[in-house]
Amino acid sequence: RELVRQLLEREDTELIMCLTRGKRSDYLQHPKIQYLQGDVTTFKFPCIPFTDLIHGACDANDLHYQDSIYVYHTITEGTKHVMEMADRLSIENVLVLSSGAVSRDTLYGTAKLACESLSKDCKIARLYSVIGSEMPLNGQFAAGKFIWQAINEGKISLYGGLSQRTYLHVSDCARWILKILDEGENRIYDVAGNESVSITYLAMKIAEVWNVPIKDIDGPNREDKYSPDIKPAIALGCEQTLNLKQSLEIIHDTHIRHPH
Repeated sequence: RELVRQLLEREDTELIMCLTRGKRSDYLQHPKIQYLQGDVTTFKFPCIPFTDLIHGACDANDLHYQDSIYVYHTITEGTKHVMEMADRLSIENVLVLSSGAVSRDTLYGTAKLACESLSKDCKIARLYSVIGSEMPLNGQFAAGKFIWQAINEGKISLYGGLSQRTYLHVSDCARWILKILDEGENRIYDVAGNESVSITYLAMKIAEVWNVPIKDIDGPNREDKYSPDIKPAIALGCEQTLNLKQSLEIIHDTHIRHPH
């Protein structure tokens, strides 16, 4: 949604066609937006001469399908279908959104790695942890879970406290994606915050911004980390303008203004 909003702010945007799985009541409405309904693995190719294509069609936050054969099929077959469309419509500027999870031994990570292999002649933005006011609060991601607890329970239950993550606000993430789309080469770019912090530090910052306590420990205190290399993206001119606390303050203020 943030990516679409930023595209609409650009004078050179003539039309944005968004693939959607089904009808929703919260679509962004704009004369320059059209919606194409269908599944990423089978949708019918539109007969429009596009200049650019961004492929990121997979709901990584869907707990029901997470780490399942369904996710693997959607990512790999969906990527093959999108690459076929790019070839059929002669779209030369293609950007594929991957994930920092490629370093983890899960079906999702393995599928994203396969997605990168299928997209080797394209630009690839490998996204790490992204936070923003519209992120889901009911999924498996720590930031969303902690914010949900702060809002609904008035406390935070800490887990996995030693794990290391980087956090990038969604507005910065969208700007990086468009920078890579416009000026990047056909290679992999890591899209991530410039500071690695522990899940414990994340919980403390959320507790500070929402003014709630950290009450207890829930689950194993596991330790893992990602190691993004953002130097290639920085060399393009990508910049993190919002640090973790500033990002959380924006999310907090948005939820205060729009609690539902």
